[in-house]
Amino acid sequence: MNRNKIVVKLWVGIISLTVVLLFLSMIFQTRFLYTFYLDQEIKQVEKDAKKIADYIASSQYNFTAPYEEVIRRVNDIIIVTDKYTRIEYTRGTTEYKVGYVFGTDFMPQIKSFKNVHKRNFMIRNMDTLLVGVPILKNNVEDKVIQQAIIDVGTSGEIKEPTLMGAVYIATPLEQLETTNNAIKLQFLYIFIGAIILASMLSFFLSQSFSAPLVLINNAAKEIAKGNYNTTINLKSSEEIKALGETMNNLAKQLSRVEKIRREFIANVSHEIRTPLSYLQGYTEIMLDGLAESKEEEQKYLNIIMEESIRLKKMVDEILQLSQIEEGFLQLNTSSFSMDALLKRTIVKVYPIATKRNISIKFNNFSDDLLLSLGDENKIKQVVINLLHNSIKHSYNYGNILINSYKQNDRIYVCIRDFGEGIPHEDLPFIFDRFYTINKSKSEESSGLGLAIVKQLICFHGSEITVNSVLGEGTEFCFWLPAFSDGSINKTT
Repeated sequence: MNRNKIVVKLWVGIISLTVVLLFLSMIFQTRFLYTFYLDQEIKQVEKDAKKIADYIASSQYNFTAPYEEVIRRVNDIIIVTDKYTRIEYTRGTTEYKVGYVFGTDFMPQIKSFKNVHKRNFMIRNMDTLLVGVPILKNNVEDKVIQQAIIDVGTSGEIKEPTLMGAVYIATPLEQLETTNNAIKLQFLYIFIGAIILASMLSFFLSQSFSAPLVLINNAAKEIAKGNYNTTINLKSSEEIKALGETMNNLAKQLSRVEKIRREFIANVSHEIRTPLSYLQGYTEIMLDGLAESKEEEQKYLNIIMEESIRLKKMVDEILQLSQIEEGFLQLNTSSFSMDALLKRTIVKVYPIATKRNISIKFNNFSDDLLLSLGDENKIKQVVINLLHNSIKHSYNYGNILINSYKQNDRIYVCIRDFGEGIPHEDLPFIFDRFYTINKSKSEESSGLGLAIVKQLICFHGSEITVNSVLGEGTEFCFWLPAFSDGSINKTT
């Protein structure tokens, strides 16, 4: 992983985002402010023009007015026309003189008593805002008379205001443009400052992000090479630290799996070599006719048979676990009596237990058949594996207790021994394949029994738990769905 590429990509990303946001903000703000100030200017000019129009109207067609009292800027241009668009008065311009025609295009709106305004109106080679308002004769006396007619309800005609002409004021937009340009310049300064700050921020962030990512990438490469002792120490954000811890845990898990794999290969190699050596040795004796008697010959044949069975069992366990993990296992689900299954299984393993004077006691607390729903053969294998495990780790003259009962819609089975127990640190791993606790007894087991038990129970959609105290014994408990009249037998 190239750290410089990460830095450049982060910088480009942050700067690009900053530029886009600032550019859009500048366009929006300048347009908004320009439109706002322009609207304010139009309202103010309309107000000024209305003052002049009202004065002219009250003066009874006297087009002279105190314009200086109304005009706010020296550069403003005033043009007053009569209702025929002939200029009656001008101020601030020599381009339009008294008697000229002006505002013909605006007259339809003026005759409708509407104000007009036009941007980019050129007067004196200046870009101006032109605002026009109609001069309407509607003095105070007329209004009083009209209101009296309305109040008393007498007959009379209420006349609309009389159009006398129009007042036009053209104000240069130079000041507005100057203000707008000043705002744009301020945004430019802000833009440049933001780019500088964003560059500094992006550099800092890229350094803080890229450094741990590079460390994690290098650690991942080492783990891929098989160096599982690799650790990552990060001083970064909580999220990056969590990723580093995950990588450390991954390395630990892979290291543990690799250790188990190597131990398993060594154990399996030894287990395969041992029965094969027996098979080869005693077969050669038989072929060479070295057996001195029929009894000795029968003894050798029994050893060959036992080692063949042992070898076959180990191969079958490996194949079965592979099938389970690959999802090829099929369950023949049906109803069966857990009570009968446990009793038959105890009879099957009893000879093994009696060799070490171990007693097996079964308690059915529900006093019924304990009808369960599952694959009877697979559950029988689960119970056999758990009993073999209990016998193996029990003391001579020890006891094994099997309790079974129904609770709600479940049938529970618990198998407890009072033997060696399991160290607390080994409990999380006892269901892992190839895992053996007592290495001195590894020849007696391939480390696959409990892994198969766990997978078979999980395939039934159930759970298995374990509780153990070192030196006091171990208890395995699992449950299956109880069979009821509404259950449907099926094969999966």
